[in-house]
Amino acid sequence: MKKWFIVGLIGSFVLWGGYQFFFSSEEDVTAVQDEQEVPRVTQNIDALIQQALLNYEEIKSQHDHLTINQEKVEIEDPNVKNWIIHTHIQSAVIKNEELEGIQLVSQAMEYKHNNEAIIEWAKIEHDIEVTEDEIDEYIETQLHYIEKGEQSHPFFVKISKALDLTEDEYLYEWEYERLKQNLVQEKLFAYYKEQNPQLENESLEEYERRIILLMEEDLMEYGQ
Repeated sequence: MKKWFIVGLIGSFVLWGGYQFFFSSEEDVTAVQDEQEVPRVTQNIDALIQQALLNYEEIKSQHDHLTINQEKVEIEDPNVKNWIIHTHIQSAVIKNEELEGIQLVSQAMEYKHNNEAIIEWAKIEHDIEVTEDEIDEYIETQLHYIEKGEQSHPFFVKISKALDLTEDEYLYEWEYERLKQNLVQEKLFAYYKEQNPQLENESLEEYERRIILLMEEDLMEYGQ
């Protein structure tokens, strides 16, 4: 697994942050990209989802499997499908990149293994993990906000319908591993803050950035 330590923890935080547009405060039916170094782009959700699904089907029609970083990747594997579709949408929203073909599969596997590596590192190096009850509670909180109308969910509804999933299936199955990683990272972040107090005259933004950098350095050292 360690050969997949490429994205790093900061990249993982960025990925999850971008995916939070599922639960954003925006009420229209577009996904908005908001990266400092990339022009702001508003994308049509329906078109984005359909293109992601089409890209996956095209890859599947061309390849039963691909070898990525010396690993055999079965395209029809439901978990692989999950990460390919997720990565297409994520890359379009975060980086304004329309990935496809082998490049899309390669990026998807990088994200997948990065997700797994962070969870492994947290457990092995820091004895940090999350229980199923904690993940379920987090999901219930998201569903509660959505049902109360405190968070908009046009994308959430559209993608679950496009994938022929109920809202519960979408969160408890499709997004489960990414939600798990998010909670692990929250625990890691709190742990590192306890171990590394804020410096005098250090702004909160600078402090949190320093903590993330410390986490990333430790993760990359673990992966060597």
